[in-house]
Amino acid sequence: MIAQNQYFIGTCSWTDKTLLESGFYPKQVKSSEQRLRYYATCFNTVEIDSIFYALPSLRNVLNWIERTPQDFLFGVKAFSLFTAHQTPWKTLPLTLQDALPQKLKSKDIIFWKECSSEFQKEVVHYFSSLLLPMLEAGKLGYLLFQLPPWFSKTSENLEHLSKLRESFAPFPIAIEFRNRSWLKSKEEARHTFSFLRKNQMSYVAVDEPQLPWTVPPVVEVTSPTMVIRFHGRNSAAWQKKNATVWERFNYFYTREELSTWSRVIQEKSKSANPERIFVMFNNCFRDYAIRNAQMMQELLFQNL
Repeated sequence: MIAQNQYFIGTCSWTDKTLLESGFYPKQVKSSEQRLRYYATCFNTVEIDSIFYALPSLRNVLNWIERTPQDFLFGVKAFSLFTAHQTPWKTLPLTLQDALPQKLKSKDIIFWKECSSEFQKEVVHYFSSLLLPMLEAGKLGYLLFQLPPWFSKTSENLEHLSKLRESFAPFPIAIEFRNRSWLKSKEEARHTFSFLRKNQMSYVAVDEPQLPWTVPPVVEVTSPTMVIRFHGRNSAAWQKKNATVWERFNYFYTREELSTWSRVIQEKSKSANPERIFVMFNNCFRDYAIRNAQMMQELLFQNL
């Protein structure tokens, strides 16, 4: 029987601009500290999305730990360089910029595979040292590697994932694919899930627009941590060239849509018996993610 304290339901941002404008936070809640403390009275988890774009200071990480209850868990979206995304090298901390070979500084963006093994080790060490206090405090729920749409299932990319596991050995890793090749057939899906189990990585199930390249909403438990992320179903915006983030995630789930998902989550939880279940809403437009997360809390907890 899955207990309520095994569920971690929240959103993938707590400081999004449109959320701040939505009225979710009381007027007296104005500072970043006040917002996180208030958010943590409503939910027991949140995802830190900003780390994907730039590495934070250690002070920020320690503040996040201190400003949340002891049983509050964070999901952390890994820095873009680790996930084969293009990364502006000027987003690196100054110490890492200094270590970057001059030939890579001659262009605006860099990719992981272009970096020397020595530099890769430096970046891994720097990133790991930031997250270690969160891990040691027992507040790191998962480290999310969200892979780009062009990251297809190849032997080279499987090797990249294996090396990520080695590089971040102490951390609970979750993998989100955004290329359908990883699950294009039952045989491919079985192989993908087997690979993740072998490497002790969580498969991230997604609810998102069903387009030729996107991943179907398949739920599978490949580690003690089960993760489901909701991106909304705004197909038109996902296909629109140069659509803004707010356009893409402008989608509010109906109670009926989430009720179907709640049954799937409960059934899978009972059969696979994960230690923790993360249900994260990334439809971060105004307070949509907040309201949907609250709705999911009601649906999942009503029969417990």
